[in-house]
Amino acid sequence: MKPFGELIEYACPGFKMSLQNTGDNIALWIEEVAEKFDFSLHDDVLAIVHDNAANIVKALKILEEKHGVASLRCAGHTTQLIVNHALKEPRINKALGAARSLVTYFHSSEVATLKLKLKQEQMGTPQHKLSQDVPIRWNSSFYMIKRLLEQRWPVPATLSDPEVTKAGKHYLDMRADQWSILGGTYMKALEPFEQATVFLSGEGICHAAAEIASRWKVETTYDEDGKNVCIFAAALDPRFRKLKFLSTDDILKVKIKLQTLALDARRVRVREEPDSPVAS
Repeated sequence: MKPFGELIEYACPGFKMSLQNTGDNIALWIEEVAEKFDFSLHDDVLAIVHDNAANIVKALKILEEKHGVASLRCAGHTTQLIVNHALKEPRINKALGAARSLVTYFHSSEVATLKLKLKQEQMGTPQHKLSQDVPIRWNSSFYMIKRLLEQRWPVPATLSDPEVTKAGKHYLDMRADQWSILGGTYMKALEPFEQATVFLSGEGICHAAAEIASRWKVETTYDEDGKNVCIFAAALDPRFRKLKFLSTDDILKVKIKLQTLALDARRVRVREEPDSPVAS
């Protein structure tokens, strides 16, 4: 995640920050952005959704007192913090670490992956790859364990193959109590949180987000028969002229189209200009 200052500078090119990301400074920056784009925090902004970082919370408290802006903490981020705290419980944390090491081993071993596929065929188990989790998304750990439980028997059977697990390395498999913890307490406790996370992440929960995404797709898709106003404007702007949101082929088409339009405009201007006076 980028620091708050970098995000503001990315969203508002030319807006530079030199102070620390304290609550007072963040509140000041938000006020300056509102002034720069000519909108009122008091009249035009009802609420600001934010995470639970102490400096952001303090900034919103300041803005709430000064401008009446409601402070809404992100439900998704709050859920993430709750679950992360629960996963620090020693037994669960150790079992998760064992599961993570196991999945990492399969991802790094082509032999283990091929042998797992054979065991899946023999046992009639769905031929799915093991899922690796990522630290910033708690539900990725949920999906990792869910997939491991689906492959509860093919995985140990694969590890028992001497071509996969060399002598002295059978510690890669999880203990029976770890399988039990993750398959019981872990899954039962976290399933409601997973459902809540999916709900909060869905487009249906935020019509504004869905509308913005839809509008962005329309405005940034090159149409040879369309006006392409936003794309042409971006191509002529030094900040966005690389058109990174387009494919290489579409970037070339945009450049050719702009050159054609420029030549057409020049021809029209030449025709409309009065004849130059002849020197005597």
